[in-house]
Amino acid sequence: MTIGEILSYVLTIAGTAMVIALAFAALELARTLKKTRQTITDIGEQASDLTTSANEVIGQVQPIITKVDGMVTDLEPAVAEVHPLIEKASTAIEVVTVDLASVNDILVDVSSVTDTASNVTSTVSQAANSAVSGVAGVVGKFTSSKSPKQRKLTGRIHRKEKDATAMPADEEEVAPEPASEETHTHTYVTYGSPVDGE
Repeated sequence: MTIGEILSYVLTIAGTAMVIALAFAALELARTLKKTRQTITDIGEQASDLTTSANEVIGQVQPIITKVDGMVTDLEPAVAEVHPLIEKASTAIEVVTVDLASVNDILVDVSSVTDTASNVTSTVSQAANSAVSGVAGVVGKFTSSKSPKQRKLTGRIHRKEKDATAMPADEEEVAPEPASEETHTHTYVTYGSPVDGE
């Protein structure tokens, strides 16, 4: 065997090994491409499913968005009217405040009128008591003898006059107690003038 023959055997063996290696590489490449194609198909199907789901969700959300847009459109006139309503309410509150201030002024005036009326009532009462006391004194001078009932009545009149002058003007007057049935008797005074026809 010559070197040429050995070299041809080596080259044949090397060529065969290379063909086997290339065949193995081609096989691996085919398997990888097949797996890649399958993965791409799966991803495409999942993307299609996701797209379908997204389209369904968008289809379900679209009527809701339309309703919300309609509600916003319906609310725009109401929102536009809120500001004038707030201004009207503010004006009404200001008017009520002014009215309350006027009512307060009126109540102060009524209070002063009431105080004045109370003072006038007290003064008139004192004057009436003085007049009654004076009349009782004059009547007492003209009558020579007083019955016990008359003395009791005259004493009550003098006590009322004394109490009225001693009471301060700003105290409330106490209502007199109801008179007993004894004081309701009438007595007549004659002044000694002759009656016509006598």
